[in-house]
Amino acid sequence: MWIVETPAIAGYGHDFMRSKKLWLILVVVLAVVVLLAFLLLRPARPQTMRHALTGYVLGVTPEMNRITVRNADIPGIMTSMVMDYRVKDAAAIAGIKSGTSFRQL
Repeated sequence: MWIVETPAIAGYGHDFMRSKKLWLILVVVLAVVVLLAFLLLRPARPQTMRHALTGYVLGVTPEMNRITVRNADIPGIMTSMVMDYRVKDAAAIAGIKSGTSFRQL
C-alpha cells in the first residue's frame, strides 16, 4: 500500500486552523471596536439644571387653573417671555392677582 501526500492536501488542516484563529481574532477585535464606539460616541445624558424664575403675573384664569406670567430673562438660557402655567391646586389661584411679582427657585 502506497501513501502519497500532496503538498496541497498535507497542509490543509493546518491552514484551516490558522484561518479559524484569524477569523476568531477578527470577530473579537471587531466586537471590541463596536463596544468602544458605542461607549465613546453615545450622546451625553442631559443634566437637570435649575434656575431661579423671576417675573410677574399678567392674568389669572381660575376656571382653567391657569396663570399668565411674564418671566424675567435668564441669561444664556431663556429670554424674557410671556407663558401660561397650569396650576394643579385650584385653591392656590385664589391668592394670586394680576401684577403680583414672584421669585421661584
